[in-house]
Amino acid sequence: MIGRALGVSLRQALRSAALTFFPLTFISLFAWATAGSTSGNTTDPIRASAWLWLGAHLIPFSLSTGKLSILPLLAVLLPIFALRRSFPKVEEGFAKLNGARLFFALWYSLIALAMALASSNHNVKANIYLAPVFAFVIAIASTLKFRVQKFRHFSFAVYCFCILMGVGALVFALSLAAHWSVLKSIGIVIAPGLVGGFLFLAIQLLYLPNIAVMTVSYLMGSGFSFGAHSKITADTFTLNQIPAIPIVSGLPTGRHPILSYGIIAMVIVFILYFIEVIRSESGFRARQVRGIGDAFRFLLFLALLSYLSGGELLTPALNPVGVPLLKFISYIGSALAASALVVLYLPDLIKRVAKRG
Repeated sequence: MIGRALGVSLRQALRSAALTFFPLTFISLFAWATAGSTSGNTTDPIRASAWLWLGAHLIPFSLSTGKLSILPLLAVLLPIFALRRSFPKVEEGFAKLNGARLFFALWYSLIALAMALASSNHNVKANIYLAPVFAFVIAIASTLKFRVQKFRHFSFAVYCFCILMGVGALVFALSLAAHWSVLKSIGIVIAPGLVGGFLFLAIQLLYLPNIAVMTVSYLMGSGFSFGAHSKITADTFTLNQIPAIPIVSGLPTGRHPILSYGIIAMVIVFILYFIEVIRSESGFRARQVRGIGDAFRFLLFLALLSYLSGGELLTPALNPVGVPLLKFISYIGSALAASALVVLYLPDLIKRVAKRG
């Protein structure tokens, strides 16, 4: 019985990896064939497809010129989709759900480790220590059944922040349109061709959540960095060099102090959040425990999101790229504390004073 269950979990882990690896291999081979090559060695595009597969799991790389640790957040949906498609077969072979989830994630992490070891060369190496860890966490998270009712306050806060990310994406789109001439010039210089241009565009679209997080941080006042010794906020603008990537033409080119009041939007989000807590919880103690508890989970979620959205981009000169983690979380924590004071604690204090009077 145990041997059959282990075999089922291994087969489904391999199936999950194949569901994303083979399409990426086709894309790599197609791009390699259309770009032309001086040698007929197909190991290069196959190795590149392994790098794409590992990059979709947000596993950082060490390059001959530096590191690549800022990876597209949207790409992680590909392995999550594949894992969720395969896991129901694993459940059928195990008596306990936790055992099925554990062995499935372990096999998947071993596949990621094997992929990292097999694809390494002297120019590009995936982090072999983080590869199984990231794959294991993604596999576990993909098999969890999230109960919205149990974490409804946390879900509400996440939905509100997703709306803010959408607003940030719109602001960045407007900035991109305002710098259209720069965008056009970079595209002409690169001249990737039809197939290369399509793939280049697809990769940039996968980075949209990273850009949205940085834009939200910019609007909140905590800003972001784009390379060594750079600082980009609404009140401060210090930028040294940028890579020839079309999407970075949407970066601000100066100071915009009026945008620093975007922190008010985060305060409004938390006010709505605590209003929802008050509406759904009857007693003050319950409101305090559930409201503050889910708010703390939300802060941890944002810390993880902001950490994964940034990193080093190919060279040490472009390190760090992304939001300053401590500053970003401190700004959000301040908005959370102010909202809790106004909506949760101040009305209760007024009621207690009124009763005593």
